[in-house]
Amino acid sequence: MRHFVHHIRHLSRRRRNRVLATFLLINLLLAFLLYSNIVTYPNTYLGTVNISGKTAGQVTSLIKTEQKILPKIQVKNRTYEYRYDQLGIVVDSEQTVNDAFAPNRAMFPLNLVNFFQSLVTKRLVQTPLEFTQKFDQFVDDQVFDVSTAADAVSVDPETKSLVVEENSGQYRFDRDSLKELLHTHFGSYTRPIYPMLAKKSNETIKQIADVNQKLSAVFGTPIMVYLDMGGSTQAIELKEEDIRAATTVSYDPSSINASLSVNAKALNDVLTKRIHGSGFPIRDSLVTQNVIADFTKVIALRLQGVDISAVSTAPGAGPTTNGSLANKYIEVDIAQAKMYLFTGGKMLKSYPVSTGLDYPTPTGKFEILNKVGLGFSDIYNDWLPWWMGFSYSRELNAYFGIHEQPYRIAADGKFIQASPQSIGTPSTGGCVALAPGAAREVYTFADVGTPVYIYN
Repeated sequence: MRHFVHHIRHLSRRRRNRVLATFLLINLLLAFLLYSNIVTYPNTYLGTVNISGKTAGQVTSLIKTEQKILPKIQVKNRTYEYRYDQLGIVVDSEQTVNDAFAPNRAMFPLNLVNFFQSLVTKRLVQTPLEFTQKFDQFVDDQVFDVSTAADAVSVDPETKSLVVEENSGQYRFDRDSLKELLHTHFGSYTRPIYPMLAKKSNETIKQIADVNQKLSAVFGTPIMVYLDMGGSTQAIELKEEDIRAATTVSYDPSSINASLSVNAKALNDVLTKRIHGSGFPIRDSLVTQNVIADFTKVIALRLQGVDISAVSTAPGAGPTTNGSLANKYIEVDIAQAKMYLFTGGKMLKSYPVSTGLDYPTPTGKFEILNKVGLGFSDIYNDWLPWWMGFSYSRELNAYFGIHEQPYRIAADGKFIQASPQSIGTPSTGGCVALAPGAAREVYTFADVGTPVYIYN
């Protein structure tokens, strides 16, 4: 060194300056090479932490320190803390150190270029967080329920469908958002991070939608009802609104399902409206048990996905009316071969009868026109006890009436009456015949003017 200084003194000023400059440059380069292998370049950040000028040991120590700080994660108005192992994250400090010193270890002069570039440009080092498959499982498993109340399910009375008032709120972390924030905020978990949330699919709404689809299949297409009306078949088309009107939908919250039942009165109203658009009095109890059962089976099968478009059934025994047509009246059902007496809105009594064989018994609304204890038929030459006429036929020039089974007196004076076995079967010329004893009760019950309703 002393020799080097002595040599420089004997050089000219110009040459001496060149030598000194070269010497300085070499020393600066040596210092830079030493520096670049020991500490990180300026503007180097690990997450939010500035690690510029730190050695590998210091960076490793910093990572270990930060690793002990539990990340705070905000969900709505709640804050949660998790360890890295709970999150399914492995902290790999070695990889981070390698990444931090990667610009330093580039070949000369690229490392020099990297250094000068670092003076003006911020560089983010990949955090030591390694997200494993367990992290994905963690995100899937964490469900945050911020519900204010349970979902409310009700039945819309008009559409007969289930309506959901969604009050529940369940959320999961958005995987990518959480991962990015954990990377970005590594080293600064003193304040919570706010990842995006993904709303969890509401299973109740999905199940209700499935139920409504099934209900739509119940009401979506008409049902043809073929009623055997005592010898004639009446075809009735029940439209969507008719099926809804006749059906009651109930919601079962325990199974998140709907059940169906038949509203007998509503079904009767629909059927009778379709059968008798003219307003002729019809039975309120037309929908008897077998009709209800058949219709119930159809809607139950439709609810199960079975496509049924028609039902054939026959109304069972019972009066056609319900006692509401008048304070007191007589009803005759030809198909059932029955007579019903109504008073005060209730059925008083019923009797088996015989109706027209030689000539059909007329149907419709009538009234008692006359009463006579013993009538006579010019057509059959029969005596008619407890006669009550209710209709006159111009065609026959004769009255139709209610009476006891006819009898006649033979030439030898013997009393001959119709067989009791004929009651319940068609056997008259159009009248309504009752068994002995029954006719007198009906005669006592009825007055001139009492309404008589006869159905086929």
